[in-house]
Amino acid sequence: MKRFHKWRNAILSTLLVLLGLGMTLVILIARREGNWRLANIAAIISLIIVLLIIVLVVPPLVRSARSEVSRFDLPLQTTKGGIIFIGILAIVAFAAWNTGNNLLFMIFSLLASTLFISWAASRASLRELVVSARFPDHIYANEPAPVIVTIRNRKRFLPSFSVLVEARGPLAVKSDEKQKKKRRARQRFVKRTLAYFMYVPHRAAAEQRIEQLFVKRGHELITGFELSTRFPFGFFRRRRRLRARDVDIIVYPKPEPLSDELHLLPMSAGQLISTRRGAGHDLFSLRNYQPQDDLRHIDWKATARTRRLMVRQFTAEDERRIIIALDTRMSGSVDEKDSAERFERGVTKAASLVAHFITERAEVRLVVGNEQGRYGVGSEHLYSCLRRLALAAPDVGDNVVEVAYPSAIWNEVNASPQAGDNNYVILLTTAAPGSIPANIWRTSHVIYL
Repeated sequence: MKRFHKWRNAILSTLLVLLGLGMTLVILIARREGNWRLANIAAIISLIIVLLIIVLVVPPLVRSARSEVSRFDLPLQTTKGGIIFIGILAIVAFAAWNTGNNLLFMIFSLLASTLFISWAASRASLRELVVSARFPDHIYANEPAPVIVTIRNRKRFLPSFSVLVEARGPLAVKSDEKQKKKRRARQRFVKRTLAYFMYVPHRAAAEQRIEQLFVKRGHELITGFELSTRFPFGFFRRRRRLRARDVDIIVYPKPEPLSDELHLLPMSAGQLISTRRGAGHDLFSLRNYQPQDDLRHIDWKATARTRRLMVRQFTAEDERRIIIALDTRMSGSVDEKDSAERFERGVTKAASLVAHFITERAEVRLVVGNEQGRYGVGSEHLYSCLRRLALAAPDVGDNVVEVAYPSAIWNEVNASPQAGDNNYVILLTTAAPGSIPANIWRTSHVIYL
């Protein structure tokens, strides 16, 4: 059906064109033989065929031509107002050439000079502009992120008007699609609108703070910027590309509030007495002050003695060690869309669990598929885990029972000498209930996605 739909327009267009040529031939033969009635009927049919071509054939051709032109990514794009203006210019030019009227020639000259002024003004407006953008260090999906965009005009005398700034980066495609289109097509780019500047004075800079929304988690690469303007008349949209240092943006999955059932889990199995530094009351050591330290922990006597800011560190009264394991194995037999949705729910759930237990001052270890992480606490460890979850991808297999359980999870649950005593495992999996081995099900809390 898809192939028939693809070739339907081409077959219909060919038949209409051939039928129109046939009616033209009939008209010529009828006029030569003096059969004016047949000529009139053929002329009426020809007009009907022309209307059908305009309605059925021309729009797909226009869309196809527009897509082909967009692939070239020309620096000049005609707007709807520009198309109307060019049409009026062509009509006036034909009328002036056909009639030889001097007034029409003057109108044509005025319209042509307007086009030239539009081209020169838009080119001057985009010349010698420098753009910079500052993104936040941590960006979450579906959460507005503040971005500061700065544009600097280095021209000596001329200001810039109506400048739209867009970020430009390569389009991420699947590996198999990339192999198929590597030599056949050029690399495609996606653009993200950042800011719009109405006026930028000469030898000055303008700055805007805008909020960008990243819908999906993952990795985005910005390789440059694109400036565009419709100044002064809006007939054309002129663009200019600026290369920039590659900016890697990692969009974290947004943690969500967890349900109350987590507070009923037997977390006492994961508690142990610790002699490491933490949030207890006994003094552990003194160290140099760091910018993220709490000012209340500064030891002023030690600071006066060493003439440097010194911070007290305390021992942790107790410690909980939590292992959060995300099963990335998926089955190729299930619906692909449903599998993707369930995997995204698992990633969001894992991010929520990591954020929850790190906030509760537990020592958390994140296992993503066969990739083992390390135990850690604090905000830096949280961002490290969120970064791994942002880049996580499902592994597609042929059989859920055989491939659904990464060996890293099993080794962590069974082979660890502390498993079952000091660690508590939370396993997130898309496997069917009942397919998990009994020893794993008894030593961990399983969340089915």
